[in-house]
Amino acid sequence: SWAKISFFYLIFYGCLAGFFAINMQVMMMTIDEDVPTITGRSNKPTVGINQKDLYIMDFKENEVWGKYKEAINAVKDEYDEAASNATGSKIFTWSDISGDCNDPAWSVQSENRGCFYLGVNRAYGFNPTGNGTDRFGARLFINCAYDIGIAGDGDVDSNIAKFTVVEDPTTQDLSPYYPWTSKLVNGLQPLVAVKVEIDDALNNARDDDNWGTFLKCQLYTKLDGEDPVDFTEEGGQFARLTIVYPEKNTK
Repeated sequence: SWAKISFFYLIFYGCLAGFFAINMQVMMMTIDEDVPTITGRSNKPTVGINQKDLYIMDFKENEVWGKYKEAINAVKDEYDEAASNATGSKIFTWSDISGDCNDPAWSVQSENRGCFYLGVNRAYGFNPTGNGTDRFGARLFINCAYDIGIAGDGDVDSNIAKFTVVEDPTTQDLSPYYPWTSKLVNGLQPLVAVKVEIDDALNNARDDDNWGTFLKCQLYTKLDGEDPVDFTEEGGQFARLTIVYPEKNTK
């Protein structure tokens, strides 16, 4: 009868779901929240942030901006929690971000200003300036530059979106936070802020087809007396940030 068939499939799929849930639980028990599971070919220094909505600063769309602000607060909360639980001697905290970008409330759409936040992925054991490396004693830092983007339509000439990397890349040094071994010991990896302010006069004078720009941010080392070296050859990845200009005459 249909009742017996329905009962059979109810039991069958119930057991199947239970089996799947048990397997998922066992798998999750093998994942260490403090140390990355994969530390092989994917263990490359990649610049980025663990919030997708922090890759775009849209001065035009309120909804996008709202998600961006939520992402800032989420990152701050994550760093505050990690720092409070970490046991190591050198731990990056949110208070280490200096200047205006230390305060999430400083980023205001109507004031045409905001901050990006960038770090390096949790590359286990990453220590490019340590003893035994060819970059021993070098500074480790993140810097950004205007970029045209994949489609080639990013504005790199007008300087409408003036940006400042904090700390100053000419003195910035992230190497004291490495080697990174675990979230439990070292907390989360250090952040740099990218402070963005729209030049209202230049924005109001721009061509209507000039919608915004991109920033390309990479990780570098620099030895005294030598040019900076990025991590492209080691498989390192850069971050591309998007800035959408506000409407004209918004202030």
